[in-house]
Amino acid sequence: MRVLVMALTLVGISSANAITPAEIPIEDFWRQAEFVNIQISPDGKHLAAIVPEDKTRALVVLRRSDRKVTGVARFTDKRQVAQFAWVSPQRLVFTMSDRNGRLESPQPRGELLFMDFDGSETAAYGGQARASALTNSLRDNDDYIITTDYLPSQRGEGGDQVLSKVNTKTGKSRLVASSPVRSSYFLVTADGEPRVASGQNNFEAGEVWYRDGDNDWRKIFSQKDSGREMRPWVMDSDGEHFFARVSEKSGPSALYRVNGEGKMVQVLRDASTDPTDYQMSLDGKDLIAVTFGAGQPRREYLKPSHPDASLLSSLEKSFPGQWVQLVNASKDGKMVVFTVASDRNSGEFYVYDRNVRKATYLASQQQWLDPELMSAMKPVSFAARDGKLLHGWLTLPKGDEGKNLPLIVNPHGGPYGVFDAWEFNAELQLFASRGYAVLQPNFRGSGGYGVEFLESGYRQWGGLMQDDVTDATRWAIAQGIADPKRICIMGTSYGAYAALMGATKEPDLYQCAVGFLGVYDMTAMSSRGDMSESDTGQAFLKRILGSDKGALSAASPSQQAGKIKAAVFLAAGKEDRRAPPVHTERMYDALKSAGNTPEAKIIQDGEAHGYYEVKNNVKLYTQMLAFFDRHIGGKAKN
Repeated sequence: MRVLVMALTLVGISSANAITPAEIPIEDFWRQAEFVNIQISPDGKHLAAIVPEDKTRALVVLRRSDRKVTGVARFTDKRQVAQFAWVSPQRLVFTMSDRNGRLESPQPRGELLFMDFDGSETAAYGGQARASALTNSLRDNDDYIITTDYLPSQRGEGGDQVLSKVNTKTGKSRLVASSPVRSSYFLVTADGEPRVASGQNNFEAGEVWYRDGDNDWRKIFSQKDSGREMRPWVMDSDGEHFFARVSEKSGPSALYRVNGEGKMVQVLRDASTDPTDYQMSLDGKDLIAVTFGAGQPRREYLKPSHPDASLLSSLEKSFPGQWVQLVNASKDGKMVVFTVASDRNSGEFYVYDRNVRKATYLASQQQWLDPELMSAMKPVSFAARDGKLLHGWLTLPKGDEGKNLPLIVNPHGGPYGVFDAWEFNAELQLFASRGYAVLQPNFRGSGGYGVEFLESGYRQWGGLMQDDVTDATRWAIAQGIADPKRICIMGTSYGAYAALMGATKEPDLYQCAVGFLGVYDMTAMSSRGDMSESDTGQAFLKRILGSDKGALSAASPSQQAGKIKAAVFLAAGKEDRRAPPVHTERMYDALKSAGNTPEAKIIQDGEAHGYYEVKNNVKLYTQMLAFFDRHIGGKAKN
């Protein structure tokens, strides 16, 4: 096992053997993070972390004073630690994930496991038939936690959910409440009393229910009745009100404070982007700040005088140009673990001692990637052909002025509700290190800009959404950023669809196209893949795609392969159920029949909707970069 003591006593990353971005091995971009999470115990005496061990991950606990390992949870079977939390100064709760056979991407398991800081006194709760998740650690009660238990239905629907109070020593539980709506999640008070249940009985049929004490649940919000969406976030410190993100009829969503009768009072709203995240106080009682993150991320402080808000604001000044997030603290609030990350920094962990007002570096997620060698993401905006102002990101090779470059247009996956954000992205950093500019447009249908913007992408596969990607490409040409003869379009999942559809609709705009984990036959979407296996999934597909077979055929690149002039590269995961490899096979066969046989077709064993094994990613991106080099030639200058 990697020696945690050495990792946690690092004080920086040596740059003695300086290299250029182009010399960073492909493998370095895809190595698994060395530290997924680090948290301090309630008494401040111990640190716990998830660390790698061969092909799995272990939970390691060490004494803070001398960094001596005191306890380890490791598994020799196919399980690995997924998430954890301290529930008392002596005890932790953690969840597991599985690597099912050759399917290497971790799959969540159902049970919760408990362990003392010295590795002893283990217990378990739940199991595969009764999946459980931590809902509240009950800060003032070391012996119990509140869990949400998921009881799946046989039809692939969300099933039923219940709240349970679980003894952390024995794993025994008692029922607290059952959800009144399917596919739900709960908000509970600081002492574990259920207040809010939010779920949906079908697509676009969201509901929010409220409960006072031992009274019955009552419905206080309906998406069907109001025409709006409400997503409860956290309880307010009074234990009665809660904060929720609520959609508006036009423009971005807003943060509201809601009472037990459903009365809403707007708290915050940005002119262009949704609230996307939040920061709670370290005792979990107060909402101190909200993030607007679809564009350049910024915080709005709700309680700027709160001691934790003051600390966070001070830390932000100490790490300019980076994003600081408070993770957890000792119960007295004196020792605080926080993270620092950016578009060029995948993440670092620190501990702050309030007594001496000093932050100490603990570890990095990927210490082998020097942020100084990474490229900055620049926010861009442009007008679509109908005048709509759109936003996105441009990443240039390190040190390049951004003129007449080979360009990779990279539409995101999803597509609905997903958006490209300012954050570390290994793929675009790899491309930039090899001399390519990367453009990521947040086309209509993307999240982060309000429900109206999102829904304007419904039934627009190959239509308005595709036109937005095309307009982004033409903007980059008009700005002199892209060499019009050296442009490739590449994407994953929906982005793969957009790549092939872009090559279909604009045969002279792109010199090459890469589809990774894509869907290319719209007529097969309602019968192939996991989205089609439930009533909710079918309702979703009908709403976003429609059921007109002629329109679906016209929006299917696999049925219009003869229009594609660009060179094509295809890759899929053999175990993928979201975008089954049959789509890749059909796209390949259609192109071959049209006389434009793809230069690559990778159907990778043991991988699903995203490659997990480092060796498989190295193989994929080695071939992909060679493909780009052949067609748009982006060898790095430095």
